[in-house]
Amino acid sequence: MGRLERLLNKADDFKEAGRFEEALKELTKAIEVAPKDPDVYLSIALTYDAMEDFETSIHYFRKTLNLNSEDSYIWTQLGITLSRMGRHSESIDSFEQALEIDPEYVFAKWHLALVYRTTGLYEDALKKFEECLASDSELDYIKDEIFYQLGLCYFDMGWTREALIEFRKHLEQCPTDNWALLSIGNCYFDFGWIDESAAKFKELLVASPGFIPAYNSLALSLAEKGWFDDALDVLRTALQISPEDESVKDNMDYIQSLKDDDDDNKGIILLFFIMQLMKKRKENLTEPD
Repeated sequence: MGRLERLLNKADDFKEAGRFEEALKELTKAIEVAPKDPDVYLSIALTYDAMEDFETSIHYFRKTLNLNSEDSYIWTQLGITLSRMGRHSESIDSFEQALEIDPEYVFAKWHLALVYRTTGLYEDALKKFEECLASDSELDYIKDEIFYQLGLCYFDMGWTREALIEFRKHLEQCPTDNWALLSIGNCYFDFGWIDESAAKFKELLVASPGFIPAYNSLALSLAEKGWFDDALDVLRTALQISPEDESVKDNMDYIQSLKDDDDDNKGIILLFFIMQLMKKRKENLTEPD
């Protein structure tokens, strides 16, 4: 093993341990050894990305691409960082560049699909997710997540029945996934099966009593039935677990206002519930590194 490889491996170990300054010191030495090696600048870019210094990370991705513009992995990593910054149009361009180099590169297809879904390009997202599903890739996290992401995409499109099918497929592989179990309850709620949705959320809370999104969803289900006091009790329990959670506080204010003005609010609750779910899914978008 040469000196450059030892430096890069040591820097990577430091980065994985969260010891970023030490990683950067090793990478500074690597630049002295190989000032035109793209792997050195790629390692620096990935380290700054891990530090969430995205602007600096992008600077070093650009330097890497100046030395090697024909590597689909580099373009994909740049796209991931851009998407983390909310620069979705640029991230799409990066993923598409990666796929021009390697049209079957499933890592780029996956992240492109995630950005398409985030930006509301649901049909494009479905196409890319289905291409990932048909791939022979060995990327385990894609296999674990593909049905869940398809389900979210269908749900966002308003195709609740199709979403439910995909969520159930996901649970066959990951039976304890709280978000997938929550999503099934959300589908029941969207169908108007309020008792079934409440039962699913209660089941989830028995298994995971600290899972705050389930408290919010259960409370809104109970409020949809007009059981405002029970809904508020659920949220008070959630606040005991997570006193600073703004979503719980917002729901308490909302349900209290409905209780104070109890006049055929059920349809309004359903709309509010769906909007809350869409917001929460975007906040918890899965983007594996």
